[in-house]
Amino acid sequence: MPVNFPHKRCLLIAWLCLVLSLMVAQHADSQSLAVVHQVLTKSEEGGSSIIIKLSGNPACKVIGIGKTEILIALKDTELSKGLYNKKITGDELIQRVEINKRPNNVSCLLVKLRKPYIEIDHQIEASKGRLHVQITSTTTSPKKTLKPSKIPARQSPSPRPASRGSAEVDGLQATCPPVASAPGDLPAIATHAGNQAARCARRRQAGGRRGRVAGGQNPKLSRPVGIDRLLNPDSRDTTPDTDLFLEAAGHFQMGRWEDAIRIFREIIKTHPSSPHLERAYFLLAKSYDHMFKNNISEHFVEVNRYYQDAISKFPNSVFVPDAMVSIGNCYFKVKNYYEALAYYSLVCENFKAYAAAPEAMFKRGEILVITKKPQEAVKSFQQVERLYPEAPFAGRAKIQRAKALFEMNNFKRSLRVLDEIITADPNKVYENPDVLLYSGYDYYELGRLEEARDALCKVLNCYPDIESNHLVLARIADTYREQGTETKASKLYNMVLRRYPDGEGSLISMLRLSTDIQKVESKRLLFIMPIEEIAPYTRPAQETYKEIMKVHGDNPLSHLAGLRLAHQQQKDKDYEGSVNILRDILAKYPDTTLKEQIKSALRAPVEAIFEREQQAGNYGKIVGYYEEMKADLGDEDMPNLLLILGDAYRRLHLYNVAISAFEKAKKSYTDQGQPATLLFGLGESFYKAQRLEEAQRALEAFIERYHEDKRAYQAYFLIGNIMLRQKKCEKAIAAFNLAMQKDPDELYKIDILLAMGEASNCRRDYNRASRLLNRAIALMNQNKTDPAAGTYEAYQDLGETYLKLGDNEQAVSAFENALKVSPKSLDDYRLQFRLAECYQRLRERDKTEGILNQIIASGDPFWTRMAEAKINEIEIDMRLENFFSPLNG
Repeated sequence: MPVNFPHKRCLLIAWLCLVLSLMVAQHADSQSLAVVHQVLTKSEEGGSSIIIKLSGNPACKVIGIGKTEILIALKDTELSKGLYNKKITGDELIQRVEINKRPNNVSCLLVKLRKPYIEIDHQIEASKGRLHVQITSTTTSPKKTLKPSKIPARQSPSPRPASRGSAEVDGLQATCPPVASAPGDLPAIATHAGNQAARCARRRQAGGRRGRVAGGQNPKLSRPVGIDRLLNPDSRDTTPDTDLFLEAAGHFQMGRWEDAIRIFREIIKTHPSSPHLERAYFLLAKSYDHMFKNNISEHFVEVNRYYQDAISKFPNSVFVPDAMVSIGNCYFKVKNYYEALAYYSLVCENFKAYAAAPEAMFKRGEILVITKKPQEAVKSFQQVERLYPEAPFAGRAKIQRAKALFEMNNFKRSLRVLDEIITADPNKVYENPDVLLYSGYDYYELGRLEEARDALCKVLNCYPDIESNHLVLARIADTYREQGTETKASKLYNMVLRRYPDGEGSLISMLRLSTDIQKVESKRLLFIMPIEEIAPYTRPAQETYKEIMKVHGDNPLSHLAGLRLAHQQQKDKDYEGSVNILRDILAKYPDTTLKEQIKSALRAPVEAIFEREQQAGNYGKIVGYYEEMKADLGDEDMPNLLLILGDAYRRLHLYNVAISAFEKAKKSYTDQGQPATLLFGLGESFYKAQRLEEAQRALEAFIERYHEDKRAYQAYFLIGNIMLRQKKCEKAIAAFNLAMQKDPDELYKIDILLAMGEASNCRRDYNRASRLLNRAIALMNQNKTDPAAGTYEAYQDLGETYLKLGDNEQAVSAFENALKVSPKSLDDYRLQFRLAECYQRLRERDKTEGILNQIIASGDPFWTRMAEAKINEIEIDMRLENFFSPLNG
């Protein structure tokens, strides 16, 4: 039988993919976990921030579970050493952060606040490898505003019910079992749920019909111009344009937007004098608006243009306010809230008697809620209720006012408003789930647990498919927990974990069950798919990864296999192999969906290579390796790697690029969290680059925080040199003395003594300067220091010091010793000339002239002239001496 190789190859690919899936499920804990490295808190204007430093890109949830409690949960993560069960003290807002590990590789941070918060913002900065959570506790806006993921002070459920029997969680449609299967000893959360839900639905429909009838009557609006007025012309004569208009209006009412648009455009083009022209313009814009309502962002400019055309053509039309509200709604849909607010405000201020005014006022309140101005929102909703009590938006405004009061932590007022709604019309609870839901939340916050539970159970009975059912169930369980009924609470928490494993309620339940963790079901399938029984798979993981990469290289599954293989090689300390695999993926597939994960994974083996070369002193290799790798590494939030790199540049005397590396690393640390290597490296590099003020700041910070560090004497020495350059001799000597007290090594002690000698000369304390210089020279001779490394200059400085003391003999000795250790390649005529001057003062003419004649014989233009001049000076002195000798005798 012939072998079908293409078919066999496809089977092999399928088999390998299946094996990888099984291995991912089996080894997920050890090979695909992100790591939480550090948790920091930071005070800010109006609140505080929590910065969680990560490697990897885990899924996260940030949930407000109480007015003074926030849960941060990170999926598929592990905690670095030292973070397990750690409690971090906070600031004026954050009391503490409790860090714990939960089943299913979930890391939880429970944030305890000292006072209620108003808003939580969070943002995962993948390029920097960190999660930034910003907590606002006052109405003052914080300095920095994070763009995505704004969370209100309570997790508010969406009023939009999901389809029956399903709930949308994290963008995935997941089948949800009926709530009626609650444990038998729990309250009747869903007793007769089916019949109850049906009755609720009928009541909602009846209530909705009643609301629409009442809403049609609005005696306070003197200009009730709405869609009915637009569709019904004042004249119904049998002219062609009237027939066209009525036909187009019919299409509009039936939702046949393209037909309506075609006829309205025909009226505008062929009947410019028609009495229906005004209506045609406004209805044309509305037709486009309706036609593109599901993708308004793509057609926003087009729809907006038609509304603007209608308003420009008929600026005094009674239909203008409605068109302006429609434009505002378009801006609202594309989340341009400030432009939307401007249009709504124009209608509220200038067209209060028109039918569009209540909607504009209501929408203005909604925007004020979204933009975190709840107090102004409450006023706007109250205006709708007061000015237009019979309008359909009045009832909705009252519910929204109650929700805004809840967000302001004004639970009593919020509950009072909701009670007024229910008292005025009990059927409201069947029209809008927020009435019962926020009543339950208000009761809970006020400590009225029985009433809270009753209201929330009614929510699940009347709205079993509500999108936030997992949060409602978790809150019901909280009521039992706070009453001490742990068994019932535990059953409900487990129900949430089992049915809604990806919901926020599940994370809350996991936190609550932490005291009885055995009840948490920890085994969950990672891949939900029918899997046929296969023979036990015993092939080594690395071989499987390589085979998948070879056979199916351009598939994201192959890139995932590469990540797994690189991780395994890193564990085996094959760092170069790990780096090569990851770089190969980036080179071949630059647009891979795992690009950021691969870059993040690349940093760990590179850092390990740097550490190895640093220990070996191979600083050139570190710099060369980085230059080769930097395009793939980037330079964001990899502080340890940048510190090693900066230190390598510093040791290679490349101080400016060292400063650049240290400055990039500095961004990842708070002011108080900067490590010793960073501060000392910056200080020395700034000093060598002649940036003395910055050097002094860095070195002083280093000494303040790390005064016991072995490099402290070097820092004091550099500070002393800075003071010396600034002619602050006393401060320089004080710094050098502190350096000597830190027990420097012998060679560094020589440098300190020499610098102290210079500082003493600066103070004109020449005796002390000579003693210090002699001590330095003695240490040099004792340690057999290379003369070129400092002995030569030390003897010169000593000679100059003796000259200042007037001790010419000691000066001669010092200068002669300097000449003895002078580098052979150096013709030091200046030093010879200085020695000749000393002999002249000692009146040793022969030695003086002998040295000067040697200088003249050298032929050096400058020093030859200097020597000749000095000889002439000596001869003149001799003649004068001979002339005056007889006279003196």
